[in-house]
Amino acid sequence: MIGRIGCVILAGGESRRFGGDQHKLLARLGERPLLQYAIDAATRSHAMSCTLVVGACAQRLLDVVDPRRCAVVRNASWREGIASSLRAGLANHLGDEACIFMVADQPLVQTADLDRLITAHRADRDAIVALQSGTIWGTPMLLPRRFFAALARLRGDAGAKRIAQTRGVRLRLISALSTDAFADVDTPADLDRLDQMEPRT
Repeated sequence: MIGRIGCVILAGGESRRFGGDQHKLLARLGERPLLQYAIDAATRSHAMSCTLVVGACAQRLLDVVDPRRCAVVRNASWREGIASSLRAGLANHLGDEACIFMVADQPLVQTADLDRLITAHRADRDAIVALQSGTIWGTPMLLPRRFFAALARLRGDAGAKRIAQTRGVRLRLISALSTDAFADVDTPADLDRLDQMEPRT
């Protein structure tokens, strides 16, 4: 029997390096705000539910989010680091068989990438499954329920990769469809560069 797979989008950061008054996730890339790429990829995937975790500038981000597409969690402890957003999102998926964790500023991650993580999980339900491009691997990353307690213990800037690197943990790496899948946005220059890559979900 195939269990429920969830997806958590991490969008709790402050976007300090982007500069100016605009949060990077609200900057337009093509015809959409940057945040919309992650939401589109997640909600079009085979994941059965999606949670968006916001923290800094929460209301400004929520102004562009359709609440019918994904649940929203406000992380009041976002200053602690990414672990607090992981915990906040995980709380919405404790009954799921597994959950994908992804960051909101990688617009070249595609729906098909997420679906390939889910397919790999169905073939090996005890393994952590992560996306890989060349020698780089990381989020999006799917963790089965048996790792949820370890996720809940993370603190500070420790993310899911710390659990995947633990001795004895079985890790499966799935090749991303784009060689630039891990390209992210921290500065306006990053956004300009990605604008030439035709992001798609």
